Amino acid sequence: MKNVRKTGPKKISILYPLQSMTDQEEKNKKLTRVAAYCRVSSGSEEQRTSYNAQIQYYERSIRENPEYTYAGIYADEGISGTALKKREALNRLMDDARTGQMDMIITKSLSRFGRNTLDCLNIIRELKELGIDLYFEKEDLHTMRSEGEFLLTLIAATAQQESLEQSENVKWGIRRKYEAGNIKSIPSGKFLGYDKDSEGELVINEMQAKTVRRIYSDFLGGYGTYQIANRLTNEKVPMTHGGKAWHASHIMKVLTNEKIKGDTQFQKTYNVDYLTKRRAKNKGELPQKYLENTHPAIIDRKTWEIVQLELLRQKHFSLEHFTDNYHWHSLEHPFSGKIICAQCGHTYIHLSSKKKGEKPKEYWRCKTFFGRKGSPITGKMYTPNAPKGRNPTPSNLRRRKKLEPRQMLCTDIRIDIEKPAEKFIRSWNHLVVKRDQYMAKWEGLIDGEDILASYRIKELMSLLATTGCIDDVPYELMLKTLSHIEVDSEGELKLVFLAGLKI
Repeated sequence: MKNVRKTGPKKISILYPLQSMTDQEEKNKKLTRVAAYCRVSSGSEEQRTSYNAQIQYYERSIRENPEYTYAGIYADEGISGTALKKREALNRLMDDARTGQMDMIITKSLSRFGRNTLDCLNIIRELKELGIDLYFEKEDLHTMRSEGEFLLTLIAATAQQESLEQSENVKWGIRRKYEAGNIKSIPSGKFLGYDKDSEGELVINEMQAKTVRRIYSDFLGGYGTYQIANRLTNEKVPMTHGGKAWHASHIMKVLTNEKIKGDTQFQKTYNVDYLTKRRAKNKGELPQKYLENTHPAIIDRKTWEIVQLELLRQKHFSLEHFTDNYHWHSLEHPFSGKIICAQCGHTYIHLSSKKKGEKPKEYWRCKTFFGRKGSPITGKMYTPNAPKGRNPTPSNLRRRKKLEPRQMLCTDIRIDIEKPAEKFIRSWNHLVVKRDQYMAKWEGLIDGEDILASYRIKELMSLLATTGCIDDVPYELMLKTLSHIEVDSEGELKLVFLAGLKI
């Protein structure tokens, strides 16, 4: 028979934690490091107030919460929420998050955090991978909880759609202002010579206007945009945005900007994508408005028009003479790019002979010499000179092919290096001496419809009266008066002045 051992009734005892141990655990509990992100999309007074209020509110809320430790405030002011590129504070926040400097981020709402659905989701996913909770206060939504990405996607898409509608509303308002001729909507500081006063009107910045007038004067004086930019850079003339080096593109913008003469052309550019903010030149995609006399002019209207005609003339000259730059000239080589082959239309280039045993000789020759593309000269034959060497009777003399006359090409013509300068001096002195004979004709052309020709004739008459005869070529005088020098089939030079006179 099996023996059964009886036991007593079950007894349960509770071991309560000692008070001293609970306090120690509370002390050991890790505080949540919390940062806040704030953003407003414009610099208006209302938005600035909201921006400051957000910063003060979150800083106080985090510091007063005993479970939080303050990890910083990251704030973007006047920055759109559609693109990450310019949001320096948000990018800094993400850099600090990647280095583990926070456990949680608080922001006012999803629309304050961003208005680009894809960017928002990418950031939220990265923060979740880093173990950082992102809390949207308005929506009461934690990214580390179980609400799911679906809800976040819906809210972010709604924010993006709101941004699109706001963008369209802003564009509509700006275009109505353009139609009303309101230049207050034109951003100042992007073009040289003007500021905006307290009323939003364009006013002349005299210091910058001095540079604008100098650029126009130098250009009509014969300098190109690249040369003017170099002169301004070397003289350390300040730029609009504090840059250190002027470029030809800066000079061209000043020369072609209609605001310099007091007019305004609206909608020159437009936003291609409201998310990326990429701008493009308006080539007819949107209507443009052009208003005259919207603000004070720095350059009078006639001078501005003369500069446009001169730009057009130089462009046509370059096309006609197969050169990509009208202003090849320099102080060392003043006639570079200004000597033209009358046969083919190409420019002449400066060359130097490199024959052994002979002193290098400099000369001018048609550019088509390279590539042997010279144009034939009708009715003229040419016999090349026999090559000269140190040995008058070389061993291969019998085997050498006898040089025969052939069709003459424009590249067979060589111009002595000094001849263009001599031609300019003779032509100029001729005009000085015979000025009275030309005066009646010039005075008849001054009041013509061609304002560029009229300007050049007036300038030539003034320079002839003040300069007199010359025995060398002043560089600036040549730039102001010489159009080009033609070389005919006989190698003779004909000088063409900018005033249209040919000698």
